[in-house]
Amino acid sequence: MEPSKFERAKMGAMMGGAVGLCIGLVFGGVTILRNGPGSRGYVETLTRTMVSSTATFAFFMAIGSVIRSEEALAIDYASLDQNREKKNIWGQSMRFKTPPVVILQQQQQQQQ
Repeated sequence: MEPSKFERAKMGAMMGGAVGLCIGLVFGGVTILRNGPGSRGYVETLTRTMVSSTATFAFFMAIGSVIRSEEALAIDYASLDQNREKKNIWGQSMRFKTPPVVILQQQQQQQQ
């Protein structure tokens, strides 16, 4: 069964959060080494950098995961096969190759 949009967004947010946490640790550490901790101290400066980076990455990855899943579901392979012999503006034949996923599915069906 295909995951719902909410589950995809949640999974994207978790992946983005993990990446953002690591990026925040690296950039926060570099900032502290270059500029010093400032008036907030070492821990709070690093924490703020990590939290803001995590929130930003998680937000955009969640949105991107939902958009990407809608795009993947919108592909219609039947229309690709029907449009196999289209001509471009110079009259040359534009052939669409069969996507690798379809080839793998056909091979699996033949093996069964």
